[in-house]
Amino acid sequence: MKKTIECKPGSREQVIRWAGIILVSLIFPLISFEYPFYSEEFFRLFLISVIRTALIWNGSMWIINYLVGKYSVFRQPARLIIYQVLALSVFVMIIESGEILAMENFTPERLSPREKVEYIVMGIIITFMISSIYASVSFFMEWKANLLKAQALEKANLEARYDTLRNQVNPHFLFNSLNTLLMMVADNPEAVRYIESISGLMRYMLNSKGRDVVSVSEELRVAGDYVFIQKSRFGEKLMVSFKVDERYHSYSIPPLTLQMLIENAVKHNVVSKDNPLIINIYVSDDEYLVVENNLQRKLDKEPSTGVGLENISSRYLHMAAREVIIQEQEDRFIVKLPLFEKQI
Repeated sequence: MKKTIECKPGSREQVIRWAGIILVSLIFPLISFEYPFYSEEFFRLFLISVIRTALIWNGSMWIINYLVGKYSVFRQPARLIIYQVLALSVFVMIIESGEILAMENFTPERLSPREKVEYIVMGIIITFMISSIYASVSFFMEWKANLLKAQALEKANLEARYDTLRNQVNPHFLFNSLNTLLMMVADNPEAVRYIESISGLMRYMLNSKGRDVVSVSEELRVAGDYVFIQKSRFGEKLMVSFKVDERYHSYSIPPLTLQMLIENAVKHNVVSKDNPLIINIYVSDDEYLVVENNLQRKLDKEPSTGVGLENISSRYLHMAAREVIIQEQEDRFIVKLPLFEKQI
């Protein structure tokens, strides 16, 4: 789920904002008109000015927060700036036109066409000056959030590299040992398939090191090897269905994503004859690669670092700002993975 970066008003900011609104509203009738401070005309102009200033100040802040939350400062700066300029300009013109109409209906003032244009232009300039403060704060907050996200991802990557190094005792030794074992069980097709699956999974883990994405077809193949290994242990207690149309095989996802999600499902759910674990892998109508399993959590949970799903989500956000959708229902656990149409 995307986090909205916005300049949230605190109590101090609210006090400063409303003090600024009152001050600006008071200065406007004082320098623009010559009515006595205690007169009815001055009070009406001040009231109109307060309403105008409050609407512009608060409305501009809302517009900036909304657009900054919708368009990233770093990934879509041109679109963000254009929309902000257009939205603020139209918004200010509407408010200033309302102010002029109120002045001409509730005060003795009558403005020439030139004065009306000057009012609107001055309102836009002042609005952009004030809005630049909120835009700068929003920019800083998104920069800080991205920095923290990058640091967290770097930490996760370092931990993953450490685990990989720790587990890679000697790849060549392991592969040679597996080849020797293959020759020893050549007359046992089931054992041959099991060893080939382990070998394929290990080779894929080594070859995908350093790659940001791989094709869906590669992921499906290695996920199939992993499922075969697990079914050798669980048999019919584990049922995994792959229903991914071939037209999606050329799409891309981060490596080992499917294997990790299947592993999580096996690790955290009961897998028994009476309660088989059923995992379905398919592409949804909105073109997400979906990994779905029936939810039957273990009472005695296995030790877990709790970073599997978080790591997958972080990789997607880091690579292309795409979100992984995680849904936990009463009897279902669903993870929806965005698909990339090409290597990124």
